[in-house]
Amino acid sequence: MIKSIVQLLNITKTFPGSIAVSALRGLDLEIRRGEMTAIVGPSGAGKSTLLNILGLLDVPTSGRYLLNGTDTSRLGERELTSLRAVTLGFVFQAFHLLPHLNCVGNVMLPLAHQGWPRRERARLATEALVRVGLGHRLDARPATLSGGERQRVAVARAVVHSPSVILCDEPTGNLDRENSTQVMDLLRRQVTPERSLIIVTHDDAASACADRVVKVVDGVVC
Repeated sequence: MIKSIVQLLNITKTFPGSIAVSALRGLDLEIRRGEMTAIVGPSGAGKSTLLNILGLLDVPTSGRYLLNGTDTSRLGERELTSLRAVTLGFVFQAFHLLPHLNCVGNVMLPLAHQGWPRRERARLATEALVRVGLGHRLDARPATLSGGERQRVAVARAVVHSPSVILCDEPTGNLDRENSTQVMDLLRRQVTPERSLIIVTHDDAASACADRVVKVVDGVVC
């Protein structure tokens, strides 16, 4: 098995315009399997751009991104979409739950994109919600949940399809301290020998939970 789940090699990202903006400038980064990594740095350092590239939501201007041994620069849009759906899970600051679906329906979504039968999707979603402590809120809609509960649903959705990498964008940004601590403990428990967790955060307590802290300044790893 390849030890590195993520390898970024000399990654640049330039946004064109009347004045071109270089968000990433020859960035190198390696993430090992079973590792929790916190990415920190000042606003405008390139953290969000880096997360979008890691999540296959954007492509670098130059450089190579190897995900689970696959050179993503050689893939077309359909192949990138498939790789993202199978390999990655996402947890966002704003939760991004669909308001018209209950908890089970929201957690089922990644499985639907992979073509799982509905009954199996519901079973796996229910099991994921039980694991994050929401077995009693399976039929609840997002509007009836607390912020901490919404983020727990988001975590269940991120892991229901057993991804190799979980990407978290400020996962405690909308939570109070008590809920932040609970969510970070929950996220920490998602790390396995086969699964890595990457969080972008300004929260010192959240980054303190990581195995490794990577600081990004002016588009490079310091």
